[in-house]
Amino acid sequence: MAFSMASEIKRDLISQRTKEPLLTEKKAGVRLGRSKGVEKSKLDKFRPEIEALLANGFTQKFIARRYGMMETNLSRWLKNHSLH
Repeated sequence: MAFSMASEIKRDLISQRTKEPLLTEKKAGVRLGRSKGVEKSKLDKFRPEIEALLANGFTQKFIARRYGMMETNLSRWLKNHSLH
């Protein structure tokens, strides 16, 4: 029970130390988090290769592994660039 209480106190302190600076930044007008909008993807430079792989029947799973990313990210990139 003592370990449980100690871990709760530690968790609360960490949470407080994280939230306070974020609130300060937010009040100062700093935009927090990931920027919105379309940004360049690391796949953009490989577009011709990816199109060729898709045309030759390779799976999205294979292509995603080849370029070191998750299959869902590749699928989203293909959808955004009208490729299938």
